[in-house]
Amino acid sequence: MTSKPDGEASPREAGLRWLAKSTTAPALNLQHALQQPRDPAKSSRRMAAMRALVAGVATSMPPDTTSEQRADALWRLIQDEIERLGQPEGQRRRAALKAALHLDPENALPTIDERLAFARDEGHFGQKPNGSRHGYDSLRMWWGWGVRMLGLAVDERLDYLATEPAEWRLYLQAADSQDAEYRVPSPGAQPFFVELFVTSVFMREKAVYRRITERLVTAREADVAYYTARGYSAVGVQLERTYVPVRPLWGCMAEDVVPDDESEPPVTRLWFPRPLREGEQAHFASEAVFGDSQFDRRWIDVEIDHHGIARGESAYDGRLPVAGLTIRVRFDEACLPSAVWWYAEVPERERYRRPLPGDPRLLEVVGLDVQKTFTGMICQPRESYGIAFAW
Repeated sequence: MTSKPDGEASPREAGLRWLAKSTTAPALNLQHALQQPRDPAKSSRRMAAMRALVAGVATSMPPDTTSEQRADALWRLIQDEIERLGQPEGQRRRAALKAALHLDPENALPTIDERLAFARDEGHFGQKPNGSRHGYDSLRMWWGWGVRMLGLAVDERLDYLATEPAEWRLYLQAADSQDAEYRVPSPGAQPFFVELFVTSVFMREKAVYRRITERLVTAREADVAYYTARGYSAVGVQLERTYVPVRPLWGCMAEDVVPDDESEPPVTRLWFPRPLREGEQAHFASEAVFGDSQFDRRWIDVEIDHHGIARGESAYDGRLPVAGLTIRVRFDEACLPSAVWWYAEVPERERYRRPLPGDPRLLEVVGLDVQKTFTGMICQPRESYGIAFAW
C-alpha cells in the first residue's frame, strides 16, 4: 500500500495536483486562474484549488505586469522549487514532479500514472538493487511526497515575496528569457502570440473544399480589436490564387476588406467581442469554403504572420491537440494520396520533395484522415509549416 505523506498539506498543494491532472500547459492554467474573477455562483473544487495556488501573486507583483507574465513567473518559481528538493530522496521526488507536471517535452502521456511509468522506463528513478522495475506504489509515493514538499516550499516562497515584492524580478526576467527562443517578428506582424492553432481541411477530389481553423491567441499589445485572416482556393502550375472570404464560426465577427491597392489581396478581419488588453486571450474559430476549385493542391500551409506559435503538445496518444500547431486533412475517398509528409521552415520548392521510405516526416493516412501536431516544436515568426502530399 502506498504510504501517505506526513504533515499538513499546504493550501497550494491541491492546485499543484490539478496542474498535473490537467492536460493543458501549466502556465496557461495559471494564467486562466489569475484572470478568473471570484464568483461564488461558479465555484468548483478545481477553481478553489487554482485560486488558492495563485493567491497573493497578482497583488505582490509589479502592477504593470500582465497575467501572462505573472503566470510565467509563477511557473518559473515552481520549477525552481522543484530543483531545490533535498537529497537523497529528493532526486526521485524531483523526477516524479517533473514527469507529473509536464516538464519533460518527450513525455506527453495523458495521465499521471502513465507519465510516471514513462519516466521510470527512461531510467529517471534509477534502478532497484535487484535490477527489477519500480512498482506503481513507489512511483505514486515519490509523487505524493514530492507534491507535499513542493506545496509547502511554494507557499513559503510566496509568503516571502509578499514582503519582498522586488524579488519577483528574478522570476520575471527568467520567464521573459524564454522568448529568446523566438525570432523577432516582422514590423507588420500581427500583435499576437498563438497558444493553440488547429486547422482542419476537407478535400474534394484533389482540391481543398473547406477549411476550419480554431485559434487561442494572446494579445501582445493593448487594444487589439481583430485578427486578420486570409483564404485562397487554388494553387496551380502558375501559382494562381483565388481569394475567398473567411466566415466566423464562434468568438468573432467578420469584416471583408478590399485594399485600395489592387496588387494587394483581400483579407477578412475577425473582430473580437471587445478589444483585448495586453496579455488577454481570445478563443475563436472561422472557416473558408472554396467551392469547386479545379486546381490540385500539393500542400496545406500555415504562415506565421504574428509572434509565433507555442510548442506543440497533444494528449490521448496524439489524438487531442492541447497546444501549438495541428494540421488535419480529410481526403476524398476517390482521391487518396500516394504519400503524405510534414515540412517546417523550408523554401516553397522543397515542399514538393517526397521523403524516402523510413523518413520520420512521413505521415500515415488512417481511413481518410491524416493529422500532424508539431509536438515539441515552436513555430517561428516569418516561417511556414505544413503538410505536403503526392498524388
